[in-house]
Amino acid sequence: MRLGIDVTTIPAPPAGTFSTFLRREELDIQLLVPQDVEVPEAWTQALRDPLVRQIGFTTVEEANRHLDSVEFWVATDGGREHPRFRAHFFPDYQQLDQQQATSGSAPLTLAQRNRAAAYAAAAAVVGIDAIVTTAPTVARCDVTDNDIVASVTPEDAVALIGHHLRMTSNSVVQVRRGGLVGVGSWEQTESTATIENFYDWGVGARMPYFDCLHLFIARRMGGPEVVAAVNSIRVRLCRATRALDQLLAVLSNPISGKRSADVVEAAAEAFDRQLLYLAAAFDIYGRRFLLLIDPARDPKKYRLSLDAGGYVTDHLVREYPADALAEVERLHAYGGICKVLRNHIHDGILPVDQHPGRGYGSTKNIALNLDAMPELLPGASPKLTQTHYDSLGVWRADPAEVFGTRHTVADLATAAVTLMSAGTGLIEAFTELILRNKPLAASAPHAILGCVQTKPGEPEPRLDARELFYRSLFAWPNV
Repeated sequence: MRLGIDVTTIPAPPAGTFSTFLRREELDIQLLVPQDVEVPEAWTQALRDPLVRQIGFTTVEEANRHLDSVEFWVATDGGREHPRFRAHFFPDYQQLDQQQATSGSAPLTLAQRNRAAAYAAAAAVVGIDAIVTTAPTVARCDVTDNDIVASVTPEDAVALIGHHLRMTSNSVVQVRRGGLVGVGSWEQTESTATIENFYDWGVGARMPYFDCLHLFIARRMGGPEVVAAVNSIRVRLCRATRALDQLLAVLSNPISGKRSADVVEAAAEAFDRQLLYLAAAFDIYGRRFLLLIDPARDPKKYRLSLDAGGYVTDHLVREYPADALAEVERLHAYGGICKVLRNHIHDGILPVDQHPGRGYGSTKNIALNLDAMPELLPGASPKLTQTHYDSLGVWRADPAEVFGTRHTVADLATAAVTLMSAGTGLIEAFTELILRNKPLAASAPHAILGCVQTKPGEPEPRLDARELFYRSLFAWPNV
């Protein structure tokens, strides 16, 4: 994987996990340096003979023009190669971005947008996969050029590296090197041994309460059926995460030309698997809780899923106080979205296809057509607010064909990541709820419910460094 470092905003290797990956053989770290600017010494020492890309862009006014585009050279300096590349971008797009930026977003100057365009164009022409930067344009959806080459912070780059390791079946997550006194050097590696462990440890690190339930509580207090249910949930969450990884890997392929249909199909199929595994986890947990509340119940008669519409009001409100339920209720709306999508999979095929990403330019996004599922359209459900639609990447897309119709669509990658984050978050919040609070109305609940009791004001244990590290390799945005 090729990463370009914006040395203007990151003049030295940053503190934190990202810098521990700098000399990994699996990564090609290149430096993006403005023309006629010296390479920072800190980067030269850290990378040892780095490949440097000199960006020959200053301002739109000073740049050469070719028709409607701005042109500039990207020169290469390094021991490996010395070619020059011609890059270009259309400055009109940055002006349109600025005009259509949402009112709630932090303002960006036109110069900042033009700089982002130049760096994206330069990165694209030399084959860089992502730009690591702290520029204010980083990861902004109202910056068109982030559609060309992704820009990420050093922290987000760690998650990108984690995804790359998993998709290349590389279980070595850390390599530490150092020098010995006198002569020689040492190297220490940390490996998960298997990719299965990689997923298991990463998912567990994001869900400390469920991790405790899985590793200790269920085995000591739950009995064989509870252990089997918790293990099954854990496996399905790991498989859903793997499906998400595969979806994102598919979307790294070009979606133009004859192979675009293959990319759409592969991404849609991976999304189906992710949703079905999440749905299975919700089914198992929802049904098992009803038997924990009343172990005497007949399992065949209590088969309500955790993501069911009435689950909170019918089964949780009477057992737990409102303040303890708040996070479960907030995330339950995303569970409802998963349920609608799961039901649509059973009834037919999810409408996934290419749609124009913006009203200008030619870029397209693989997206989910919400018009085919009216219950998910804005205004259809009081539980879904603008915040939900923003987190799912919903927009009103222009027609894909001349004289076609506009559609309300959700960006597939954004929706998949959001639902994965919200789905695991719902299971974690639900686990915290039932472990830390004793049921209020149940007459003879299972002993596992409310088994974690703390004194008022007692802080939760701090996360250790290893747990934080694995979290960083699976750093989906919180919803």
